[in-house]
Amino acid sequence: MSTVGQKITRGGLNRCAIVVPIAVTAVANTDIPFQLPAGVRDVTFRTKTVTAFGAVTDAQLSIGSAAGGAQYVAAVSVKAAGQVAHTLVGAGMADLDTVPGAPGSMTTFYARVAQSGGNSAVGAASLVVEYSVQN
Repeated sequence: MSTVGQKITRGGLNRCAIVVPIAVTAVANTDIPFQLPAGVRDVTFRTKTVTAFGAVTDAQLSIGSAAGGAQYVAAVSVKAAGQVAHTLVGAGMADLDTVPGAPGSMTTFYARVAQSGGNSAVGAASLVVEYSVQN
């Protein structure tokens, strides 16, 4: 389950964040769904890996509109402990300028951790999703 925290208020917008725990099992792909309110703006993503992933070759994270999708963030390595600021995929940038959906509804996104070279249940990270909402 993700957690929500308000960060700053400026120019009629509140900057908020959710933290989505990323844990894997010993399978090649782990999909983690999370939701954002429709209408939020200026969405950004970053991953904080606190326990290095045990996959033999790599552990890569992508973010899409469906399990396994990469419409918003293309696969990037999150295997090592540390922090990665994700670059949005060009085609997905317009969707994340203002998240689509009916007012009051939630839009589901999916983060996928894809392990290669041998799967491991070792590894833990947090996906930090920041966004702005109108006051």
